[in-house]
Amino acid sequence: MKRSTLLRFAIVIAAMFMVATTYSQILTDYSEDEATVMYQTAGRTFRLYVLPDPIYSPSYNATANSGLGANSQWRFVYNNTILPGVPASNTPVDTNYVEFTNPLVGVDTVYVTELNSLIGCEDATSRKTTVHVIAAPSATCPTADATAYCGDQPVQSIELNITESVPDALAAYAFSVEEVVDEIDGSGSVITTVRTNSTFVNFPLTAKAKNGTAGFAGTSPNFSYTFDSSPLTVSNSHRTRYTYTFHDASDAGTTNDGIISAISQKSDYVQGLISYAFTDNQVVFIVNPAPVTGPVYHIPNAFKY
Repeated sequence: MKRSTLLRFAIVIAAMFMVATTYSQILTDYSEDEATVMYQTAGRTFRLYVLPDPIYSPSYNATANSGLGANSQWRFVYNNTILPGVPASNTPVDTNYVEFTNPLVGVDTVYVTELNSLIGCEDATSRKTTVHVIAAPSATCPTADATAYCGDQPVQSIELNITESVPDALAAYAFSVEEVVDEIDGSGSVITTVRTNSTFVNFPLTAKAKNGTAGFAGTSPNFSYTFDSSPLTVSNSHRTRYTYTFHDASDAGTTNDGIISAISQKSDYVQGLISYAFTDNQVVFIVNPAPVTGPVYHIPNAFKY
């Protein structure tokens, strides 16, 4: 093979590689295709993008999703009740995505074909992706308050129960637990705050609790996370209250105060991040110093002697 022929061959291979690389994703974050079943949180707007045919969109820029062919269109077919979308079923459009607003819990398969309005051709074979719309994650702390401990106590086990109909491998949750230790008087009023730790437990958005995390267990749709309190010790001979409160992940930055799952976070891509309030987000322990018995008094033996 001549050197010039080898060079041309290398250039072709390189060009093919560049096209494959460019077309491996859309808008950077849209990188998973229909080969993977999709999970989406109910009530949160999302989009499905379609990779255009390079023949009819030769100037397509995947990173910016720009340069679509002027006559390239896509026909989407889906259940408009589960997935209320624009464009509506069977409606061709001049953009390569469909947007679903307020999807309802259920399962639907979205079909799409590319067509060209100039030449009237449409792909005879549709592509499809299955969408599982699931309820938002919910979480509650079932551990009961215990306020009548007498004297120092060992660490106590605290549990968070989480419900989400997601495959076990995708179950991952961001939240934090704040610990506040107060010395209180007999009526429960605070004498002084011994310490506050806002991240006594902390699973940020980038490091969620999931399979393999110590204390995390369960199978879909019921998961749990269990952790230990501090040793419950009486502080400065006062009644001492230990309060554990579940909050957002420390890096969530939402106006709500609740749990965020991996699926709910990715479902918030279009509308912005939110969290889902805990049904019960707090447990309280109080350790009480044992009463010290005073001396017994009686009338002096020498009374009126």
